[in-house]
Amino acid sequence: MKKLPIFLSMVAATLVLASCEKEIEEIKDPAQEVAAAATAAKSQPELLTASPWHLTSLTLATATPGATAAPAVDLLPRMKPAQRDNQHVFKADGSFVLDEAAVKPFPEAPQQIAGSWKLSAGGDSLTIAQPNVTRHFAVEELTATTLRVKLIQQAEGAPATTFTSVFSH
Repeated sequence: MKKLPIFLSMVAATLVLASCEKEIEEIKDPAQEVAAAATAAKSQPELLTASPWHLTSLTLATATPGATAAPAVDLLPRMKPAQRDNQHVFKADGSFVLDEAAVKPFPEAPQQIAGSWKLSAGGDSLTIAQPNVTRHFAVEELTATTLRVKLIQQAEGAPATTFTSVFSH
């Protein structure tokens, strides 16, 4: 019986300690806060023109109407080094430059090909015009670090071919 008060004291102390609740304060990473603030402060054209973009992923998917869609094929490993190292530069004045960077396809190739670009008001469409070609891309993602665009090509009677390109700084 002499141990009963000690036992009850231990049970009471355990209950008291268990009922105490710490407030957990989530601490955010300052780098993430700065990046989020910078992204939120910039408009889509500013994000696009911030610095040169380089291709990090290129996939191809073909869809025949009424058929099961085939899995996308990764084209980036199959591209020549002269294509993989290109820099895509969007300038604030609406001009576009495709820079061949360090590796050119052949020595006589121009180092840069100039053109123009236009982003739709909603930011969901990007048009790039270069000599002899104009392409209209659907913009799937545009952040401070990623540009993801989709180009759909379809000839009459042929299956639709979708190219999804991902660029980063």
